This record gives sequence, structure tokens and C-alpha cells, in this order.
Amino acid sequence: MAISLPAIASPVRQPTWAMRLCALLLLVRAGSDTALEALRDQSGGMGPGAVLNGLMLLAALRLALLRPHPLAAVVLPMWAPFLLAGLASVAVAPDTGGALRLLLVQASYCAAFALPFWLIRHQADRLYWLRLMLCSSLLPVGWALAELASSGGQTRLQATFIHPNIFAFYLLLMVALVLYLQRAAPGRARWLLWLYILVLLALLVFTRTRSAWAGCLLLFLIYGLLAERHFLLYAVLAPGLLLLGDDVRNRLLDIAAGAYDDEGQLNSYAWRQLLWRAGLRWMDGLHWLHGYGLESFRFYSPQFYPMPGQDSWDPHNVYIQLYFETGVIGLAAYAWLFWRLLPRLLAVASNWRAAVIALAVAMAYLLTSWSDNMLYYLSFNWYFWFFLGSACVRED
Repeated sequence: MAISLPAIASPVRQPTWAMRLCALLLLVRAGSDTALEALRDQSGGMGPGAVLNGLMLLAALRLALLRPHPLAAVVLPMWAPFLLAGLASVAVAPDTGGALRLLLVQASYCAAFALPFWLIRHQADRLYWLRLMLCSSLLPVGWALAELASSGGQTRLQATFIHPNIFAFYLLLMVALVLYLQRAAPGRARWLLWLYILVLLALLVFTRTRSAWAGCLLLFLIYGLLAERHFLLYAVLAPGLLLLGDDVRNRLLDIAAGAYDDEGQLNSYAWRQLLWRAGLRWMDGLHWLHGYGLESFRFYSPQFYPMPGQDSWDPHNVYIQLYFETGVIGLAAYAWLFWRLLPRLLAVASNWRAAVIALAVAMAYLLTSWSDNMLYYLSFNWYFWFFLGSACVRED
């Protein structure tokens, strides 16, 4: 199927194979996690997902060679400290291969953020690429609706993703994207987009991902405070309506009731806190500056958190992961990335509402990073960083 691309001014001539590759990756990546994971397990190695990751980097490199100015002027000042901190930590990582793979994954996030600076020159370009990104949701949403119908809502929805949390964060991003796009849509299409938001929100509830619920509430609060006040009403009413459902109420009461449930089991957040404290206490005073290397938290977790039934544990917290693996240097570099990003979102967005939506998405990401493995969710992060990159592009 041929992919039609909008005209983009010289010096990037249109169409190029790199642009068509970007369009294809954006269109299919959200629907391919399950298949890619199955193929990776059969191959026993990195699998075809690594090939797609390499293609993303290759497309970004090709477009950077055609027009290097955005990379030097905007992208690298934001991303270089974070990527360099990761590169330096590879030298001390206990699992060099795993550290290099994670570094390449993080480099692909930078590539996804950079691509809009070469693909978007005018508002029509921006709308094209964001609509293409929204089209990527059709397969996961259709899959989730079928999953919901077959299970009767008794299981957590994950659609084409390998975990319900990833699907939940993707749905949250799609909600923000629809809010972004509906301002430019004609009347009938605008009503269809509002209907689609309701579908996305319903599916988000059935993922049973509390951090994504909190991120969605924050999105509506920020958008309501800074752009459209009636969203504050939605933000106030939504939690009360959700509590009418047994599943939602039980998920929230599980946290509110305390660390242990009626059966004496730790709830998920209490378990996370125990894991974080164990990892931080295990660190010695020599590694606070540079950490133990990328992927070291998972590698060393059996030493500081030995539990039956599993050999290693993911950190479930981006900030603790960065501190443990890259030290204060890496954590500061990550803070620098967002410190440079957030003002630019407000300074160059095409309109105030668009800027607020992008800002709210970034803040929701920072919130959910407190309790989840956001750095590992490659497919979601591609869409997240591409969306933020598109919001950072100043139109000609």
C-alpha cells in the first residue's frame, strides 16, 4: 500500500525513502508488540523488534544528513547529556550487552523526538503526521474491544501490547492527541473524535492501570485550568463516576486500605516501595555519582531483593532506576532534558491550547514515571516523543 506524504519544502525533497519509512513505522508499531515479542522468544536473540529500532535510527540519521540544523540547534542540546550519561554508564554495567540494547532504545526515543523537526514545516504537515499517529490506534482499539467483549471485562485489557500498563499509557496519549486534533477538525469529524475519546477512556478504565488513571486526571486538570475550564468539571466528576464500578473501586481501595490486604499480601505500591528502599540501601557510597551502569538494577536485584518465584526485578520507578544505574549525573541529565523541553512547548506551539495539551502530556509522563518502567516501553515512547517533538517544531 502506497503511503501518500505531504509536500515539504527543500532542502528535504519529498518523498524520500526515509519519510516513507517513518510513516510506515508510525502506522504499524503500536499494533506489532505481541507479534514481535513472540518472534523474539522463538529466535532467542534480540529479534525483529531490534530491526525496527535500527530502522528508526537509520531514518533519523538519513534525514539529519539532509538537514542537520535542527539536530544541532534543538535536539542535541536537550538529549546529548542524557545519552552521554547512558553511554558512560555502559562501561561499568555488569551486563554490557543489555546496557547497549537499552542505550540504543533510548537513542531511538531521541530519534522519534527529532523526526518532526525534519518532517514538519507547515501546519498541514503537522496535521498529516499526527493523524497518521492516530490511525495507528485503530488496530489496538479494535483488538481491545474484541478482548473486552470476549472477557466480559473480567481481565485487564492489553490489546496488541505485551502488558496492560503499556496499553493504558498509549490510550492516555491517544486521548491527548484527539484533543489536539479536534480543534482543527470540521464539524462532523469533530463529533466523531469526541466519540472516539469516550471509547478510549472506557478502554483506559478496563486496563485497570491506576497510574494511567492519575495521568489522565492530571491531563484534564491542566487542560481545564489553562485552556478550557469545562474540563475541570470532567476532572471532578470522573472519579466519582468511576467509583460506581466495583473493579475501579477495588483497585483504588487496594491502595487506600494500607500496605497489606485481607489475605496479608502486599499491595503493588507497597511492594514497589519495599523494592526501592532495598535497592537504595544496597548502594554503596562510591556509586551515588555515576551509578552501577544501565540495566544494573535488574541485574543486582536478586542480591538486594531476593524473593521466591522470580530471578530479577524491574525498578518500576524511572527516577530510582536512573539514580541506581547512572547516578546523580544521569538523573540530572534527565531533569535537564525536561527542563529544556517544557519551556519550548509553550514557546513555539502553533496555538495556546496545543501548547497546554503537550505540556499536560509531558507532566502526566513525569507523574506515571514514579511508579512504572516507562523507559522500557519502546513502542509507547516512540509515539510519546514523536508527539512532543511535533509540538516543539516552529513552523516556517
